[in-house]
Amino acid sequence: MNKLIIIFLLILTALSSVNAQYPDGKEILLKIDQNLSSENRIFISSMIIHGRRSSQTVKMKTWTAGEKKSFTEYLFPVREQGTKMLKLEDQLWIYSLIADRIIQIAGHMLRQSVMGSDLSYEDLMEDSRLTDRYKRKSDRYRNY
Repeated sequence: MNKLIIIFLLILTALSSVNAQYPDGKEILLKIDQNLSSENRIFISSMIIHGRRSSQTVKMKTWTAGEKKSFTEYLFPVREQGTKMLKLEDQLWIYSLIADRIIQIAGHMLRQSVMGSDLSYEDLMEDSRLTDRYKRKSDRYRNY
C-alpha cells in the first residue's frame, strides 16, 4: 500500500511540473506579438484575388516605421506598378501613376475593397496587437 501511495505522489509531482512548463494564453499572445512586430520592417507580400472568371496576383513592397507609419508600392500586375499608398497615423493617401494624382482615402471610402479583394482600406489601417484584440477566457474580467 505504501508503494502505491509513493508511486501516486511521484506521478502527481511529475504531472504538476509538466503543466508548469506550458505558457498560458497571455504569454503565447505576447510572444506572437513580439515575433510579428518590430520598430521598422520591410517586406514583400503577394495577394491572390479570386474572381468569378479568373484570379489575379497583386505583389507589393511595404516599408513600416512603428505601428502608425507605412509606405506601400505595388510591384505587380504591370498596370498597377507605381501605385503607392502612404499611411500616417489614421490617414491614408494613394498615388495613382496612371491618373497622376493623389487621393486621400477617408470616411466611408475606407470600407471599400482594395483591388477587388475582400480586404478593405480600413483593414490596411488596422495594426493592433493580438493582446489588444484577444483575451483568454480566464482574463475576461482582468486587466493585463
